[in-house]
Amino acid sequence: MAVAHPEPHAQPGPHARRPAPEEHHDGPRRRVGPLAALDGRLPGPHDLLLLQCPGSLRPLGGGELPGWARSVLRAHPWVTVGRAPAVVGAPLDTPSPVRCTRDASAAPEHWLPVTVRGPERGQRLDALAPRAAVARTLRPEQVAGRQALLPPVRPAQIPALAALGAAGRLVADHRLVWGPIGAVGYELGTGVPVTGPLSPLRLVLRAPQPVSRRDALQLRRALSRLPVPVQAELETRHGAVLLAEYAAGPLTLTLLTPDGPREVHDPWFPRGR
Repeated sequence: MAVAHPEPHAQPGPHARRPAPEEHHDGPRRRVGPLAALDGRLPGPHDLLLLQCPGSLRPLGGGELPGWARSVLRAHPWVTVGRAPAVVGAPLDTPSPVRCTRDASAAPEHWLPVTVRGPERGQRLDALAPRAAVARTLRPEQVAGRQALLPPVRPAQIPALAALGAAGRLVADHRLVWGPIGAVGYELGTGVPVTGPLSPLRLVLRAPQPVSRRDALQLRRALSRLPVPVQAELETRHGAVLLAEYAAGPLTLTLLTPDGPREVHDPWFPRGR
């Protein structure tokens, strides 16, 4: 009987393409398939998603992508996850989706709520993205340390970018995991210069366990002394509440959830109406 000998390992040729370093904005390694790109979990609000076939996006209002959105996605195929329920199966009232290449371990189609950021102020498009289209995901806490990747002139010109380090140290004093969101988070994650001189610094603070009103008030006062408006939200297991509102100590709070805002007494134990 002939014995099969193992094939020798293939040696890379002189023109073999090397994988781009993960830390560069313009060259993330695209790990195709939802399990690799999302680490086996669904993304949460404010996560940034790099899409491998942005043409598969479907606007929530139906129809086709507007021209400005197609131009943006061709240049920078990044979208931001919204706080809305995901859709299983094919979205209703939309054309047949453009299916991306999927690996053998891909689950049935999961459509994620996302927002496309346009170049003009207030230019936003809410859409659904198939989970199979996700090549990479970045959480807000993953982009917090990427300021060094921006051109040095950006923090020098943009107060929100310049204040990021000081804000992070204040939050770290309260032992909260945090990350920038909004324009600052998008710029840090993608390298696209979208933050303006008047942009606020928006932060998400991971708070799976209750935070005392006293600690929240101390943190809000400390952040308010920074030379830029800071808008922070506490992300609980059930949704998010604004740090300023929680620190003010009202009887009821507005908890932002995937199913819409809720009036609750305690964002960690939401039993309100």
